[in-house]
Amino acid sequence: DYIIIGGGTAGCPLAATPSHDSDVLVLERGGSPYGNSNISNLASFIRNLADVSRPTWPTQHFVSEDGVINARARVLGGGTCINAGFYSRASGQEVREMGLDAELAEESYRLVEDVVAFEPQLSEWTSALKDGLLETGVTPYNGFTYEHSIGTKAGGTPFDHYGHRHTAADLLEHADPNSLTVLLRATVQRILFRKRGGQTPQAYGVLYSDEMGGMHEAYVKDGSAGEIILSAGALGSPQLLMLSGVGPSEHLRSFGIEVVLEQPMIGRGMSDNPMNIITVPSQQPVEISSIQVAGITHSGNYIESFTGFNLAASLVHDTSGGGTETSDQVVFRFLSKLSSNHITE
Repeated sequence: DYIIIGGGTAGCPLAATPSHDSDVLVLERGGSPYGNSNISNLASFIRNLADVSRPTWPTQHFVSEDGVINARARVLGGGTCINAGFYSRASGQEVREMGLDAELAEESYRLVEDVVAFEPQLSEWTSALKDGLLETGVTPYNGFTYEHSIGTKAGGTPFDHYGHRHTAADLLEHADPNSLTVLLRATVQRILFRKRGGQTPQAYGVLYSDEMGGMHEAYVKDGSAGEIILSAGALGSPQLLMLSGVGPSEHLRSFGIEVVLEQPMIGRGMSDNPMNIITVPSQQPVEISSIQVAGITHSGNYIESFTGFNLAASLVHDTSGGGTETSDQVVFRFLSKLSSNHITE
C-alpha cells in the first residue's frame, strides 16, 4: 500500500504508523545501525565522521559546488545515527505555520520521546556553559524541557544514562511487523510515473538496485489508497525527483532526462545555516558528552557545546597524496561536517 523511500529520521516513524492497517515497504540505501559501536556508543560516535571510502559506511561525505564540506547519513535511522544528538520540539508558532494539528503533534512528540529522548546528566563543562549563558543574558533558565523556549535550557539527548544511542530506527518497534517490510542496501534509482490523458502524472512504483547491483521494481497495489512517500533527505529527495523527470525542464534535458513534470523550483534554493565554532583544547581529560544544553536567543541564534572528544587522535588519516593531515586540519574538517549535519537535522 505504501512505499517509503528512505528509512531515516522521517522515514522510520512514517513507516510505523500506517503499518497497523496497511502493508508498508521501506527502501533504505544504507545498512543496519545495530551492532555498530560507532553508532551506538557515545564514546566512539565521532568515528562515523572519519573520512573512509567504504560504501557500507553509515556516513557519506561530499563537498558542495561552492566548497562546503558536509555529510549525508547512509544507514537505517538516518541522521539520528551520526549527529551530535540534541532533541527539541518545534515551536508552537512553527506548528501553526505548517498547518499541523496541535493535538496530533503533541501525541506524536510523546510517541517519539518515549523511545529516543532522555534527560541528560549534565557534565561539569556543560554545567559551566549553562551558567555562562545565563550570566551573559541568555535568560531565563527553563530547566530541562523538550519545549522550544527562548533562553537557556537542557534538552533531550538520544544517549541514555549508559551512553547508548537510540535512533529513529528504534521507532520501528511501534510498527506491526506482519505488515512492514524493510529492505536494506536498496537504493532507489527512479520513481515510476504514468500519465493518462491530460491528467497530472501519477507515481505508481519505484526502480531500485540491491547491494549486488541487481535491479528491481516495486509497485503500489492496484486499487490501493496508498502512495509513494519520498523521505530521502534534503538532498536525496530533490535528487530523486529530478532523476525521475520532475524538476526544471531545461536542467533535466541537459542530462538527457525525459521531463515528466515541469517543476522549476525542485532542487533550487538549498542553503545551510551559518555556524561559528570555538574549540577549547584541554591538557586534562574532559568528560565525554553530547549536546545537552542550548542557549536560544531572541535573534534566533543557538549556542551549544559538546565535550571530551580527542578529535585529532580519532580522525587523523592518510590523505590521497600519501601525507597526513595536521591535527588542526582534522579538527576543522570534523567540526565542519558535524555542524553541517547537525544543523540539517
